[in-house]
Amino acid sequence: MTTQSEHHAASAVARRCNIQATSLDSLVGAHPDALRQLYEAGKPADPAELGDAPRGRLLALHPTAGVHMATRPLITALASRWMPWKGNEFDHGGNSGTNVVLGSKVWRFKAQLLPSELDGAPTLALTYGEKAFGNPWPVSALKDELRAAGPGFAIGPMLLRWNESWHAVLWFGLTRATPQ
Repeated sequence: MTTQSEHHAASAVARRCNIQATSLDSLVGAHPDALRQLYEAGKPADPAELGDAPRGRLLALHPTAGVHMATRPLITALASRWMPWKGNEFDHGGNSGTNVVLGSKVWRFKAQLLPSELDGAPTLALTYGEKAFGNPWPVSALKDELRAAGPGFAIGPMLLRWNESWHAVLWFGLTRATPQ
């Protein structure tokens, strides 16, 4: 249930970046530039607000930004329910977790507040490079960043470290799973 103050805060973020963020699903297929504006207006995501097993959605592919309208139907199809990546599971009080792909827990991550690679402001960063996790390359070279975009959902970029710098690969989001 959304409180009036949460709804007001989400509306204020949306007004600042000219995009309506009523739910994570409403952002599927949004332009990467609009998602970046919404992300930059947000606060670091709190795993407790997302729940232990938030549902994930692909929102946009960053390299296709220049031809967004032509590729938007592809993004929408990729983000449909058949997408193999289903979301994340947080454990240890939100300090670590795993991705859920086709019902299996894979690719462990460490969750911590770090400066964003995009704008330097605080973000919840999911990092995969810990040797103890045993993640293969390119997973070990990834970093996910998340900021709240509305009540119970967060968005951010997936970044790949390549040639000593970070490159945005895609935009994704997590939303609190509803009990079924």
